[in-house]
This record gives sequence, C-alpha cells and structure tokens, in this order.
Amino acid sequence: MVSPGADEPNALPGLSLELLRRAVEIYLRIAYPASGPTPAVRKRIDWTPGVEPGSLLNRPPFERVSKPGDEKPIFALRLGNARYPHMKMQIQPWDGKDGFLISVNTHDHALALDPAGPDADAFKALQAENQRLKAEIEQAWDEAELPTFPRYLRDYLAGRGQGPRPPTRPDS
Repeated sequence: MVSPGADEPNALPGLSLELLRRAVEIYLRIAYPASGPTPAVRKRIDWTPGVEPGSLLNRPPFERVSKPGDEKPIFALRLGNARYPHMKMQIQPWDGKDGFLISVNTHDHALALDPAGPDADAFKALQAENQRLKAEIEQAWDEAELPTFPRYLRDYLAGRGQGPRPPTRPDS
C-alpha cells in the first residue's frame, strides 16, 4: 500500500462524488445488514461536502494499492464487513465509457494458513462469506448501473456486434 499524495491529479476524471457515495451506501447496506458500519468506518466516509473526488482519492482514508511502477493508480477504501474489517472497495482506471471500474477486494488471500491447523476451517468459512458478500455487492452495483466489470464486458461485447445489445439490468 502506498499513501497517495494530495497534490496528485485526479486519475479518474469521470468519477463523481455522488457515484462514490452511492457505491459506498450499497456496499455498507450489504456488508453490515444488521448492525450498520463501525464508528471507524463511519469516520472514513465522513467526507467534506463538495470535495472533489480526485482530491478525496489522493489522501487518507483512501489507499493507493497499485503495484510499484503501475502508471494508473488503483485506489481502495477499507470498509470491511460485519465479520471482517479488511475488505475494501476499489476504484481503478479502465478503458471503458466511464473511465474506471469499482470492485470489492476481499483482502483475505494474502494470509498463509496451515491447511491442517486448528483455525483452517474457520478461515475458509470466513473467505467463503467474504466471497459471497463480494458477489452480492458487485451485483447490486451492477443493478444500480454503476461501472463494474460485468457491465463493461456486456457493453464491450455489444459494441463488437456479438449479438443483441444486453439489457441495462439483468433479469431478476
């Protein structure tokens, strides 16, 4: 993780504060269905009204999670979930009409765990729940017509003449 600098230009000019707030609200509704977010998470999303998204992304609580040498920055906001505090919402540049995609990083695959250890089954259950939440959040973003990879892929295939244009919302 690299701390972004406040003087860096907005790498995602198509991102609006309204879209960012909608994405966070959907994420939190699914990640914290009963309790609502923790005070630490609430503090992370207490943004100054009218702040420019580029300025917001380039300072804490956002993290720059790009690999060293990457030209295009990937930004993450640690929002967690009711069982695991490290899950993140990611915003990354993408060559599509919106210029970026949002996704969920479960942030639980970097840990090395002894598969025969006493906590292995509990950790696997946590990973499965994180994956379920990721899928549910990203589906809800897609249904809200936010820029996700499945939406980009449908638009890309439709633009290539690969059959009829897909519906803007998946059938429920």
